[in-house]
Amino acid sequence: MGEPPRDFTPDLRRLKVWPTMESSPWRQPYLADLTYGEMYRLANAFVPGRKVRILEVGCGQGFLSLELARKGHDVLGIDVDEKVVKTARRVMKSDAYKSNRGTLEYQVSDFSSWNNLGKLYDLVIFNRVLHHIPRPNKAVDKVKHLLTSRGRIICIEYAYDRFERRSATWFYHIRRVLEQAGWFASYKRLSDNIQVSVNRIMKDWHGHGRKERLNRFKEMHEPLRKLFRERHFSWEPYIFWDIFMGLRIPSVETEIGFARSLKAMEKALIEKAAISPILFCFVGDV
Repeated sequence: MGEPPRDFTPDLRRLKVWPTMESSPWRQPYLADLTYGEMYRLANAFVPGRKVRILEVGCGQGFLSLELARKGHDVLGIDVDEKVVKTARRVMKSDAYKSNRGTLEYQVSDFSSWNNLGKLYDLVIFNRVLHHIPRPNKAVDKVKHLLTSRGRIICIEYAYDRFERRSATWFYHIRRVLEQAGWFASYKRLSDNIQVSVNRIMKDWHGHGRKERLNRFKEMHEPLRKLFRERHFSWEPYIFWDIFMGLRIPSVETEIGFARSLKAMEKALIEKAAISPILFCFVGDV
């Protein structure tokens, strides 16, 4: 994505056009709402109460923590990256809604070594972070000891190893049509040879996961099911995010319509088991 502008504000209530953020959904308000906004709505649907103590592990630039605090919850976001936490703090301080917020705090810390100083939480959230954490079973076990007796975990996670040929073929056809229309920005276009292109897409997708040593679905899901009582499990659309990165439709109205349709199409394909989804939402209680 490159370096964001110095005044970049990752805030779902202050969305604007960021032209220089070409490879990020934040570049357009409607793309940010369909991606980051959807992550917030998904998590918020399972928050167990009106005013709860929340820990967000791997909070990044803080868009989710900020919005939950605005709902009146007391929120602590931690992240190992000092730069993104700095952005989160800057956005927090400039928040026009802070007078009605719950408490909001950010810390720079690695969750594996982070000390909660005896505090307990009603809710712990992983939002597309657990797949990066070594030994996810240890991280999930730590969460259980951080929760109150009625505590809950929300885990919205990317499982790269679930991406298979049917998903890659759908991805190919969408991207190929956009490329031919001149509506997709990429350094290397896909070829007319479907088999070659699908193989390349799968190789790139799985190769990145292995290179980054991302956790597989089973490595995350098994400890969650073992340590928590499952309240909810669902597969959510996520492949469309990759299309959004290169989407370049000149008409804003057309791009909005296409973006919404693409997300709805992936959701329908998941429901019909026509493709293998790669993003799951697990909600578990102690």
